[in-house]
Amino acid sequence: MNDHLVGHTIKEMKIADDNKAILFVTNEEEVIAKTYGSCCSSTWIEHVETVKLPAKVIAVEDIEMPDMGQPSDEDEVIQYYGCRITTNKGYIVIDYRNSSNGYYGGYLSWPDDSYFDGGVDGQNISSENWVEINE
Repeated sequence: MNDHLVGHTIKEMKIADDNKAILFVTNEEEVIAKTYGSCCSSTWIEHVETVKLPAKVIAVEDIEMPDMGQPSDEDEVIQYYGCRITTNKGYIVIDYRNSSNGYYGGYLSWPDDSYFDGGVDGQNISSENWVEINE
């Protein structure tokens, strides 16, 4: 997990209207985390649980998320991922998911991650059209 936010104070958060990226406006800079789907898969942010901002970041870590089941389509497999940002005001939890044929997975890509690309079909390219996060 990337510690890019650790020590910074998050003043504002927004999500892309296509749910493929999240924007953190901190006291120092803007940080964008993007979803990444390996090869022939798609990854998106399903839900963000946040805290009252501003909040100072203490830690950022990947967390296990409960399996919410599979769709009825036999060819589609959903994987469940999470990221927990520990702040001085509680936890920000980003619930993100990946859909594939079961052979591929997803990630949350932080600045300076070397593996990020647009994907086979451009599935990893976000509009970065920022909107408010709805609780």
